[in-house]
Amino acid sequence: MYYDRSSVKTFWISFLTSIIVSAIVSFSIVYYIPDFLEQIEEEKIEVPDVEGLDLKTAEMVVDRSGLSLVAERVNDPNVEKDRVIYQNPAPGTELDKGGIIKVVVSEGPPTTTEEEEEEIIIPDVTGFELNQARVYLSEKGITVGKVEKKISSEPEGEVISTVPEPGTKITKDVHVKLIISIGPGKVVVPNIKRLSLFQAERRLSDNGLKMGNVREITSPEYPFDVIIFQDPESGEMIEKGSSVNVTINREAS
Repeated sequence: MYYDRSSVKTFWISFLTSIIVSAIVSFSIVYYIPDFLEQIEEEKIEVPDVEGLDLKTAEMVVDRSGLSLVAERVNDPNVEKDRVIYQNPAPGTELDKGGIIKVVVSEGPPTTTEEEEEEIIIPDVTGFELNQARVYLSEKGITVGKVEKKISSEPEGEVISTVPEPGTKITKDVHVKLIISIGPGKVVVPNIKRLSLFQAERRLSDNGLKMGNVREITSPEYPFDVIIFQDPESGEMIEKGSSVNVTINREAS
């Protein structure tokens, strides 16, 4: 039988080459893969316990562990200032190297100024005229806020009540609303613009007034079938039972 020497030689070269490559791969798996896996495991870092530490110490502990710290401050009357109240993630949790630990740090109890702490008792200014009430309350360190007008049996222009009520304790940052009488026979004209005629009549009736003359115009600048002008204007005081004249926008037929 005849053998081709070159083919036999090629076979043995290929065979020996595959054995050498297999040996190299096996060697790599045995000696390098464990080191690689160990390196991956080392990238996981256990979160340290920093609750109860002062912020500077907590930052140092976290930095040494290879992690980062982000702090949020809140007022807490039960924990001294700069102490860590809470952390997330919890101690013992594993994070990647460079991972972030969020902590809540105490700012201590809320601070208040002497002005905010000082309480003032609202005096009774019932019966005072508006300007007299303003001056008197100002002398007591109280600021007048809104002034509301209401129908009352008391004379027009007199204070009939305050909000909060007299005798209430307030701080200087609280404004007091005064309720002023407009007398027994006058009412405040309500705003009836942009209402339909029916809606306007009902609102006027609810306020002790009635509908007066109704004038119709056509204008593309306003919605149709609603009141666009009124006389007297809203906010004015008029005798109860008086009429309010209106202009309504009608679409041209």
